[in-house]
Amino acid sequence: PTRRAWQLCAQQFEVCPCEGRMRWGTPSRHQIFEARAEPWKCDFTVLGDPAPGDPSKVCECEMEETPSLATSRTEWVYCASQFMLCDCPGRIRWGIKTKWTTFPKGPALSCTTNKLGDPAPGDAGKHCQCEVEIDSAFYAKISPAVKQLDETPKVVSCDILLAAKDGELWDQKLWKAVEGICTKMPNIPKHGKGTLQQEPLRLMVDAWISKGFEENYANLYENGWLEEAFVNFIGPAPSGTKWAKINEQLIRSVHLFSSRPVVVVHFGMATPSEWDPSQYPRLVVLHAAPFPPEFFRRFDLNKYRSFLVARVKTGIQLDSDQFVAPGVDELFQLAKREGSETYPLPILPVHFMRNEELPMFPSVKGGFTMSGGVSHVFDRYCKHGICNVSTRWGHAHPTWTFWALPFLGTWIRRHLRDETLPASAKVPALRVTDIDVDEDLLNIGTWEERGHKQWCKFDVMDPSEFHKLLSAKIDRDSEPRCRVRGPPPIVADNVFHPEGAALVFYTAHHAVQPEVSAGIIDELQKKQKKKE
Repeated sequence: PTRRAWQLCAQQFEVCPCEGRMRWGTPSRHQIFEARAEPWKCDFTVLGDPAPGDPSKVCECEMEETPSLATSRTEWVYCASQFMLCDCPGRIRWGIKTKWTTFPKGPALSCTTNKLGDPAPGDAGKHCQCEVEIDSAFYAKISPAVKQLDETPKVVSCDILLAAKDGELWDQKLWKAVEGICTKMPNIPKHGKGTLQQEPLRLMVDAWISKGFEENYANLYENGWLEEAFVNFIGPAPSGTKWAKINEQLIRSVHLFSSRPVVVVHFGMATPSEWDPSQYPRLVVLHAAPFPPEFFRRFDLNKYRSFLVARVKTGIQLDSDQFVAPGVDELFQLAKREGSETYPLPILPVHFMRNEELPMFPSVKGGFTMSGGVSHVFDRYCKHGICNVSTRWGHAHPTWTFWALPFLGTWIRRHLRDETLPASAKVPALRVTDIDVDEDLLNIGTWEERGHKQWCKFDVMDPSEFHKLLSAKIDRDSEPRCRVRGPPPIVADNVFHPEGAALVFYTAHHAVQPEVSAGIIDELQKKQKKKE
């Protein structure tokens, strides 16, 4: 038989959604309210104060408790960051630290203040956690990165990279990339107030193989490295949801049009079933922990961490809203040729926007970040509308080789430690955490290092652009080419590309409709088979 028990629903000043009776107060001093449909506001100004002066007052909900539930052990695990989706088999709580709003078991929740209220106003680290029974089958599938205790061995960590630092050249370069993250180096700039502390900083290079992908990893990796691969990073993508399907089209396209592996670094709770290791034998899914919520960083900066933990000697970065096309493997040879000991930087494809069209560009009203705040990052490079920069703005879909790993590690370290680039007689200082997103950090880093290489637009702006390729007429000469009339696809600028820039149909960007992507991939596959 079932019995009823009081279970924590919400802390003081939070909202308690409860379908049964609700108890407000402390264990010894409380008031019980009969069930109602509307959620309860756990506030003494609304419910009265059964325990005056006691800050430990909470709302509890009376719920049925079966014998099995009464003896089960549960754990709250990270489920989704703010603005992401949490799909959980148990209760979900939304907030941070001691400020939570708890929701009963139900459908997936969008972790936003618009949907769930704001239990911690002004705190950008709010996130959703999932209550999971430790003995359940679902718990066994959860990423080791978000569990409180897990004995799954890591494949990447500071200790593993330290042990390999005197090995091959790529091992040496990777250790140089992470040394300032993994150790307290005496010769790096002072950190700022927004720094991650040393222990959570070290955890930023931990990675585990997702359950079920051990065989793929063993078949593809050699001594912990891949020669060439695509690297993708993604947050929570629950099975059956749009982002799981979007990413599957990326994975599918790699298996159709490339011979290289694809590494997906997953910063969510559980790997979606759509990413099937047997159906996609060149897929490796690695788990990594999200950024600590108390030291908020935008999710897209995890892109830098994916470069480091994937351990790829020559890589092409793919965002989740991309897919690849026939011929893309040619880019690996080009990337290997251009990214070298003499040019140890990532190389970005040109952006369709000119520098002066970017929201960050200083105008009469100043520049703006991608989040909408005031931006001063261009002040270091521009004066009176004239900018001393080394490239046109690039899209954040770089290629890189192991030579570029120290650059990538240095810039994510600077961001995570809240370092400041020093001022000089000619330029003002720049706090690195003021650089808003991954794309900004890649471009600013390139400018600081005076990088000058840039790819044509190989990440076409929208999947619909591929209809031009699919319908293009072919010149019948000794060297067949597609003929596309009209102005250059990427508009000209006065400094870097005075004649504009070309589109190269290696990848599609903004592929946010999985059924549309699937249709174009099918058409490309038919064309490829017809050509063969």
